Amino acid sequence: MEVISKIGLYTRTISHLKMKQVAYQFKYRFVKPRNLKKHSGGNFSVTRLKFQEIPVQYEILAVSDTHLKFNFLNLQKEFEGAVDWNFQGFGKLWNYNLQYLDFLKQQSVSFEIKAKLLAEVYNNLWDGRLRLEPYPVSLRIMNVIRFFSTQEIIRPDDEVFVMVFAEAKYLSKNLEFHILANHLLENLFALLMAGHFFGNEDWIKKAERFLEIELEEQILRDGAHFELSPMYHQIILFRILEAIGYLSESSQVRGLLQQKAILMLSWLNEVSFSNGEVPHFNDSTYGVSLNTTQLNQLASLQALPINKNIHLKESGYRKFKNSRMELVIDVNGISPGYQPGHAHADTFSFVLYILDFPIIVDAGVSTYNISSRRDLERSTMLHNTVSINGGNSSEVWAGFRVGRRAIVTIHEDSDQGIFASHSGYRNLGIEVFRRLKISNGRIEIEDLLVGDLSLVKPQLNFHFHPSISIRDVGENTFSIGKDILMEFDSKLSVAIQEYDYCLGFNKLAKAKKINVVGFKEDVKTTIKIN
Repeated sequence: MEVISKIGLYTRTISHLKMKQVAYQFKYRFVKPRNLKKHSGGNFSVTRLKFQEIPVQYEILAVSDTHLKFNFLNLQKEFEGAVDWNFQGFGKLWNYNLQYLDFLKQQSVSFEIKAKLLAEVYNNLWDGRLRLEPYPVSLRIMNVIRFFSTQEIIRPDDEVFVMVFAEAKYLSKNLEFHILANHLLENLFALLMAGHFFGNEDWIKKAERFLEIELEEQILRDGAHFELSPMYHQIILFRILEAIGYLSESSQVRGLLQQKAILMLSWLNEVSFSNGEVPHFNDSTYGVSLNTTQLNQLASLQALPINKNIHLKESGYRKFKNSRMELVIDVNGISPGYQPGHAHADTFSFVLYILDFPIIVDAGVSTYNISSRRDLERSTMLHNTVSINGGNSSEVWAGFRVGRRAIVTIHEDSDQGIFASHSGYRNLGIEVFRRLKISNGRIEIEDLLVGDLSLVKPQLNFHFHPSISIRDVGENTFSIGKDILMEFDSKLSVAIQEYDYCLGFNKLAKAKKINVVGFKEDVKTTIKIN
C-alpha cells in the first residue's frame, strides 16, 4: 500500500513538469561534471560596467589575523588559514552563500583579502575540488564583475579573468532549464552581465533572447513575479534594476527591462505595508533581499515611476486598507505549476498590520534543509487558515515539491472583501470556502466547509507576532495587544497556544497563536479594532 501511495505522490508531482524540465533533468544527472579548466579558452576583452552602490545587509566576513569568520543565515563559521569552500556543516544553502562571494561588496574587507579568497575559490573550481553548479556560478559571476568594475586598475591578463571567463562559458552551456523560474533568470542576468563585461556578443544575444521569453512569462500582468514570493520578487526586481543601470540606451533589452521594472515596482509597493515590510508568504523572510524602500531608491535613480493605481489580480493577492489597518490575503493556489519549490500550503491565509505594526503574521521560514521543520513551515497548520485532519490544502513534501494542488474559485471580489473557495481537501470530499469582509474598525471572517463532514476534524489557526500579548477575557473573546478584540462563537473550543515564529533563517522566537476546534460546517471570526 505504501508503494502505491508513493507512486501516486510522484505521479501527482511529476505530471505538472514541462517536458523541457524532464529532458534537462536527464542531461544534468547523467552528464559527468567537468572542472573549470575544461571550459577554458577563447579570446576576450574587459570593459568596466557601471553599477549603483548597494547597501550590505549585514557583516558577512570578519577578519582577524589568519582567522576568517563567515556569517550567513544567522550561522557563523570560522576558518583558520584556507577556507573549506565545500563546507556542508550548516547545509547546502549556507555553502551556496559561501560560494556567492558576497563579501566582495563589503568595504571593511581589504582588497588583499578579497583577492586572496578569489584566488582560492577559483583555484578550487579550476582543478575540480569545488564543483561547478549553475546557480552559485551565476551569483558569483555577478559579484566578481561588480567587484572588478569598481577597481581603478584592471589587468585582463590576470589569471582570475581567464577563470571567470571560463566560468561564464560553462554557464552559457548549462542554463537551468531543468529548474526554470527564478534560477533561470539569475543564470540569464549573469550571462548578460558577463557578455557585456567580456565583450561576448553570443552571450549577450543568448541572454537577451531568453530574457524576453522568460520575463514575459514570469512577470504576471499585475506585476508579480509568478512564484508569488515577495522576497524573490524583490531579488528579481533588483537584478532588473541592476541590468538597466549598466546597459546602454541602445541595448535591445533595456526597454523591456524598464517596462517590467515599473510593473514589478508598482506591485511590490502595493503588497508592501506602509512601514516597508512585506508579508512573508512563500519562503519570504528577513535579511535576504533589498527591502522595498531600498528598491524604490534604486529605481528613483533611474527615474522609474511607481504606478499607484495598480489592481491586484493575477497574483492572487488582495490588499484591504484603511486609516488604521492593512490586510493582505492569499487567494491563489500553487504557482507556477511546474516549479512550486517556494510554494506553501497557505491558500486563504492572510497577514494583518495595524498602525504599521504586525499583528497576525505569516510564520515565515527558517530553513530550506529537508526536515520536519521545513515540512511544518510549508504546512497549512502554520498558516492563518482552516486545515482538516491535520493535512495540507496542497500536498507539499520533500522540501520543495508539491503533489496535489488546491484550485481556487473566486465568487465575489470587491474593495470591501472577498469570497472564494478552494478544492484542496476534495480528496476528502470537502470544499473549503472563506468570506472576508472589511469595514471601519471591523474584520469579519467566515469559514465554511461543504461536503461529507462525518469523519473530519477541522481546525483554524491565527498566528501572532512575538511582541503581541493575548488575553482571554471570557466567552471566547480575546484581547489582542491594546486595542483589538477577537470574538468566536461560544460553542467553539478556542485556546491560546505557543508556536515558533521565524525571525530569519535559523532564528526562531516564541510567539502565541489562537487555535479553534469544535466546529464542523462553519466558524465565524470577528476582529474589532478600537
